[in-house]
Amino acid sequence: MSKLFGTFGVRGISNLELTPKLAFELSLALATYLRNKGTIVVGYDNRTSSEMLEQAVTAGLVGGGCNVIRVGLVPTSVLSFAIKNFQCDAGVMITASHNPPEYNGVKFWGSSGAGFQRAEERKIERIISKRAWRRAPWNRVGKARQMDALAPYMRAVLAAIPRVKLELKVVVDCANAAGSVATPSLLTRLGCKVVSLNCQLDGAFPGRLAEPSPENLKELAQTVVACGADLGIAHDGDADRTIIVDETGKVLTGDRVFALIALHHLRGRKRPKIVTTVATSSVLDDVTEKLGGDVARTRVGEPEIIEYFRRRGGDIGGEENGGIIFFDWLPCRDGILTAAKLVEMLSRSAMKISEFDATLPRYHQSKQRVRCPDELKPKVLKALERRFKRYKLDRTDGLRVVTDDGWLLLRPSGTEPIFRCFAEARDEKRAKELADLGMKELKASIRVAK
Repeated sequence: MSKLFGTFGVRGISNLELTPKLAFELSLALATYLRNKGTIVVGYDNRTSSEMLEQAVTAGLVGGGCNVIRVGLVPTSVLSFAIKNFQCDAGVMITASHNPPEYNGVKFWGSSGAGFQRAEERKIERIISKRAWRRAPWNRVGKARQMDALAPYMRAVLAAIPRVKLELKVVVDCANAAGSVATPSLLTRLGCKVVSLNCQLDGAFPGRLAEPSPENLKELAQTVVACGADLGIAHDGDADRTIIVDETGKVLTGDRVFALIALHHLRGRKRPKIVTTVATSSVLDDVTEKLGGDVARTRVGEPEIIEYFRRRGGDIGGEENGGIIFFDWLPCRDGILTAAKLVEMLSRSAMKISEFDATLPRYHQSKQRVRCPDELKPKVLKALERRFKRYKLDRTDGLRVVTDDGWLLLRPSGTEPIFRCFAEARDEKRAKELADLGMKELKASIRVAK
């Protein structure tokens, strides 16, 4: 059986790997999985291929006997909100998140507003592999209608976050993507003075690449300093992630954004639990200790965090990429609410972002990657285990090598033919040494696997 789903959803280059035919078959398989009944919310980001794929997805669902609520161009968290708000049976979001503009993706969501579990994804793959989908007869095809999901979402956020007490200036960089329809307006309505950067919708993402990495946020950093802003906020393509720039122009990593949000959101709670992945910085362990709580680490990917929460509970979840899940809000990453929470945090204190950041322990990271064919990945992992057998190993996802002064994660990508190498230590030189060691052993393992 061919594997379609990666870390989260089905992704590929639009009209080449992810075609309207595949989008139609995926949605028809979803309708079959849902026993050819129910109501499904469908939304999309503003990539040039999104409307094309949305039409294919809608056709597959309607042809499979399901009704469809089309919410149009929305951030991913709005799609999740709409599933619960409209009491629907499932949802489909068309987005490739942080990937370049030529990519797109199809993500499935359950009735709770959370992404599909791995077992559910495998059932969809099985239906497609066996071509076991069921079409509805002519007199039982579904119907599609348009509804507004953004306005009720915005009202709910505004009800949860008080207006700012201080006059804050915030530069918002939405990468010409879906966050443009929500975050600038929301922060303005919360009382901030907003400077918009790359907030004109354009599916080619001309302002910057969709991934909010430090190298893509140089213009945001310069604008924050030039405007004398208190904060810079950057989203990815579907606005489920938020990275920030402090008032000095420094880009904070996603780990540290998560840590600051956790401190603010969980303060005062009794023994809170933070759910994160094996790829997230040790700064989350430090924050958990400060809060008197617990930290749990899962495999990489939003569905893994959600699945842990379903089984064992938690107060907040997140990843090193700046995606944060407020379990008491929605069971999905929400970069828009994260932006609002950051503004709330600044408004309640006279401290600057750089001062908040200075309260956290400092870690250094080194991230590298190497190409590795998908069929070699299992052999490479086994070879790496042998090479690192003298260390403490965590096999939760890939191989996490724990040393006395840091850690190293060697992990195969779930969406690309690459192996990732993450290293972290208190000392910058040591972090690079660990990463270099990881890359050396990784390349040797790939050669042996061939």
